[in-house]
Amino acid sequence: MSDIHEILSELGIKLKSTSPGRNEKIICPKCGGGKTRETCLSVTIDDFGEGVMWKCHRATCGWQGGKSVNFGGSAPPVRREPPAPPPVHDVKDQTKPDSLYKFFATRGIGAETVDAFGCYITRYWFPGDEGEQNALVFPYLFAGKVVNRKYRSPKKFFIQEKNPLPTLFNIDAVAEPDVVVWVEGEADCMAVHEAGYPQVVTLPNGAPAELKSEDDPSREGDKRFSPITTHADLLGKVQKFILAGDMDTPGANLREELARRLGRHRCWMVTWPDGCKDACDTLKSHGKAGVQASIENAVAYPISGIQNIQDDTLTLLLAMKPPAVMTTGTAATDETMKLPTEGRLIVVTGFPGSGKTSWTRFAMIHTARLHARKWAVFSPEMQPWSEFVAECAEVLVGKSFRPKRNAEQMTGDEAAHASRWLKDRLTMIVSDAEDDPPTLDWVLGKAQITVMRDGVTDLVIDPWNEIQHERGTMTETDYTGRALQRLKAFGLRYGCNVWLIVHPAKPSFLKPGEKRAAPGPYEIAGSAHYFNKADLGITVHAVGKNGTEIHLWKSRHRRWGTRNSVALVQFNPFNGRFSTPDSDLMAGDVGGDE
Repeated sequence: MSDIHEILSELGIKLKSTSPGRNEKIICPKCGGGKTRETCLSVTIDDFGEGVMWKCHRATCGWQGGKSVNFGGSAPPVRREPPAPPPVHDVKDQTKPDSLYKFFATRGIGAETVDAFGCYITRYWFPGDEGEQNALVFPYLFAGKVVNRKYRSPKKFFIQEKNPLPTLFNIDAVAEPDVVVWVEGEADCMAVHEAGYPQVVTLPNGAPAELKSEDDPSREGDKRFSPITTHADLLGKVQKFILAGDMDTPGANLREELARRLGRHRCWMVTWPDGCKDACDTLKSHGKAGVQASIENAVAYPISGIQNIQDDTLTLLLAMKPPAVMTTGTAATDETMKLPTEGRLIVVTGFPGSGKTSWTRFAMIHTARLHARKWAVFSPEMQPWSEFVAECAEVLVGKSFRPKRNAEQMTGDEAAHASRWLKDRLTMIVSDAEDDPPTLDWVLGKAQITVMRDGVTDLVIDPWNEIQHERGTMTETDYTGRALQRLKAFGLRYGCNVWLIVHPAKPSFLKPGEKRAAPGPYEIAGSAHYFNKADLGITVHAVGKNGTEIHLWKSRHRRWGTRNSVALVQFNPFNGRFSTPDSDLMAGDVGGDE
């Protein structure tokens, strides 16, 4: 395990001090600060002194990332300042010369649209060798107030206000949440408005050049998509999103992540005419009719139903990377299975006290740490819900939360660090069972909000029998099949794995000397649908003293593992961690009956 000084040395970052919480600006070791040797790299040490985040603010560089001394190397939490209101611009400094309207006119955007969006010219200082310039200003309004501004220099350099409230451009135009067009850039917003679609928005930070793989800790984080959190309530009511971003790789990346967060079933995709990258190009080359035709011909995001095979279907598929898989946290289980990433139904079963919740919780912390996953948990058996969070902290820190005999207890600083770490990675779904009964509709409704607002990638329902099942006249078998199908549909629509913790039927009494076998899918209380519907089926079975068998009884695709394989792991009851056991240590425990 390296320390913060070794991490900084590897990065070539030299600071005056590495005290916790420190922020310092230095010359970027990657770009050298340009010709002026600008101190363009902002470096922040986390509050615990164990991690660092950095970002170069020169547009031609943009080097950024984060590393932590904790396992996994994921970016550490940093202090967040509250959003700051932008400075007031005096009316006399908001000029609208003829050149402003000519600039937009060459793009097919009329003066009425320019005035509707409140664009103007003002003097503004840009970093580097640009200095003070006449800047084109795009005001960001929310609830009628200016909360941010985007400044464009004559050399197409863009900069925003410092620490603004994360908002969508033109969000105040969304008055009726029926159809909203989503583009990439303020000028594209204005082009779509010019074509007759006033309910059009864009993110302020554009599209990601690359969507990191699931196993990359620097995977695109929440900052770019934080405006979705600001407007979660309004966006949650929108019936249809028309994704009309740029026709390039970053545009495709943006479309994929927006569809996942907003719900693929609510998204339609626009294809701009040949030779046109975006809405502005289309308006300029094909006029309003061209933009209108492209939007009206948007196709539904492909998630279900009938699909026609095209000549290039397999060629395109071959060129794509296969869906990513995740590790499980121990070498023993990694040899038998990998975890899916693309929104699958994972059923975990086992007798009471076998460790199915503990193993799932261990997988939660491991994947959040190493694969940048974000989790929402509905666990009514764990009350108060903060107790579940405390047990997550034990797995993270590797120490007991409360005093236990022969166990090391975490310190107050370690508990505070765990709380900050879990804050951005775990959301608890909590119901007052008397006043707000947790039906399946209720749980999925809350889960949908967490996906949109928090970017959740995995939902845990633990256990299934704590949900109030309203099956009416349906048989239990029919209801179970329908409910599991709804969970699968939710997972695929939102790219969110659904982890379902279910109890097997009450086991029969053992005869003298008989050892209890691990329960399979057909022993789950209620229905055999669990085997048919599950994408991944797992049994957690306790054996001997702290020994645990992980049985894989269902794997829909070979890349996830081999059916009927078994891994033996060891459970540490003091910190909730699982590990690959030493064969000699565990030899006497294998096959024992607890």
